[in-house]
Amino acid sequence: MHGDPADQRTIEIFAREYIRANGEELPALLFLQGGPGHHAPRPIVSGDGATPDGWLGEALKHYRVVLFDQRGTGRSTPVDAATPEALGATAAEQAEYLTHLRADSIVEDAECLRAALDEKPWTLLGQSFGGFCIATYLSFRPAGVAAALVTGGLPGYVDDPHTRIDDIYRATYAKTAVRNERFYERFPWAAERVAEICQHLDSAEEFLPSGERLSSRRFRTVGSNLGRTGGFDLLSYLLEDPFRGDRLRTSFLVEVAGLLDVAADPLYAILHETIYAMDSATNWSAERLRSEIPGFGEDEYRYLTAEHFFPWHYDEVASLRPWREVAEILAAKDDWTPLYDAHKLHTTSVLTAAEVYLDDIFVPFELSMQTASAIKGLRPQVTNRWEHNGIHVDGAEIFRHLRALVHDH
Repeated sequence: MHGDPADQRTIEIFAREYIRANGEELPALLFLQGGPGHHAPRPIVSGDGATPDGWLGEALKHYRVVLFDQRGTGRSTPVDAATPEALGATAAEQAEYLTHLRADSIVEDAECLRAALDEKPWTLLGQSFGGFCIATYLSFRPAGVAAALVTGGLPGYVDDPHTRIDDIYRATYAKTAVRNERFYERFPWAAERVAEICQHLDSAEEFLPSGERLSSRRFRTVGSNLGRTGGFDLLSYLLEDPFRGDRLRTSFLVEVAGLLDVAADPLYAILHETIYAMDSATNWSAERLRSEIPGFGEDEYRYLTAEHFFPWHYDEVASLRPWREVAEILAAKDDWTPLYDAHKLHTTSVLTAAEVYLDDIFVPFELSMQTASAIKGLRPQVTNRWEHNGIHVDGAEIFRHLRALVHDH
């Protein structure tokens, strides 16, 4: 582990490199994916010698691209929900291990990888949580960065000591409420259908294919799709015909299970609030703030929640039950390592461009713009053309634009 010479624990870091034909001499670009807890993309191309689609295909015109499994994910000493004991014999030891999976450690891994590859400073591309990692990179390891490109991932509060995790979640709930209302405006029947499903789940037992009982509060977490391109349509199809008689259709339950499953990436849930943790305990921020905005309370059936995880997840989700005590320890921890250095960000010479989305329910616009103003020379592009997942929808165009912003400085 980094930062403590006495800590002799080691992990393996996995990365793969993509190079276009005759592109061996191009500079390197490191992609930092969203998350936390997700591995790097596994691109699929249509045939031998074919060029990948999207941002990767565009990036390969200018760079050799390194796809990097962040620690704990993919092939980088992954954390498996089936074997939490592999991290330590006790919940306290397991929780302590997980504290080393945040952006600061990911950045140190990236620098170790760059040194092992004997690379010059590389360009960074970060999506969502990957953008958070870039802010940390610019804070502590700016010498390793030639330029930085961010899409949907300028974190809040890098320069404001008074802005903390509760402000983040308060903002995400407010944004999610607006998206709920827009969804109901587009599909006026959907609000009544959500309420009907929730009332049914509170009075009857319905089970997911995993055998887990589906509660109304867990069903309502399908709202993450409100913040993704195509999400309104996806939810409308889900809701349009959920019942057969007085029971929920099997196909409906199967689709809901697919939307809610975190078994393959348990860190996405376990670490979610820790990525915002600074010098105080997170103390289950999403749970505490849920009832502040009318419509989100557990006894209300109006709004779907989004990228919010709650203590009851560790009772209702089979793959998270082994982590309940660990999650409680992490929520109570109040001595986190720093993630950002405001002075370094104010004075950085690294050219940075960021795509900021007006209606982003995952990374609120107002807080992103505060951060944009705190990073010297950062060029923000504000748009409502894409949702948070824009890079997966029109990645080539987004990459071209971000690259142009830094090269036009």
